Amino acid sequence: MWSEKSSTEYFKELVDKAFENQQVESDEMVSFYLVNLLQRCIEAKHVFNNDEPFAVTFTRAASADLHEQSILFRRIGDLSLYLAGFFADSLSRSLVDVDYYATIGSASYNNLANLHGGRRGRETFSNVYPELAARFLTFTDILTEVSERCRLTSNKNILRLYERWIKTKSELAAKMLRDIGIEPVADFPIEPVQ
Repeated sequence: MWSEKSSTEYFKELVDKAFENQQVESDEMVSFYLVNLLQRCIEAKHVFNNDEPFAVTFTRAASADLHEQSILFRRIGDLSLYLAGFFADSLSRSLVDVDYYATIGSASYNNLANLHGGRRGRETFSNVYPELAARFLTFTDILTEVSERCRLTSNKNILRLYERWIKTKSELAAKMLRDIGIEPVADFPIEPVQ
């Protein structure tokens, strides 16, 4: 996979497929932004570069100068989107859940949209931030599908996806199972062993 194509091409295919599968329409720059985000997050140092809680960083950003606000709000928004989308399964077992990341990530992108609202054109993604803020959970689902498709290479991961479908009846999980040739069945009869 990685040797045959660049990681950017790989993520672009996965993101485009997720948009198609979930029937999400969006500006092409949003898709490009998500691919760019995934590309940057391949290196862990871009993701986990400090131990400060997002709420503390958010408060610090609110009183920073405009340049620092832009950097901090984008970092919070990007990492919240990445964590809530790519590691959704892990968050269900942690103290901080997807709702926290959705709230703080959406607020961060909203602040970015407001910061760059009067300066359109000066920042490459200034037109993307309002959509990321308004549809944060939609784009989290896009990244969740990308994450699942990256992991669906072993029987253990397929079983985990099936178990998640049984618990949640998630349409995304059902679609992904069907895409690999498995029809999810919730109530199938089990014959007693004789």
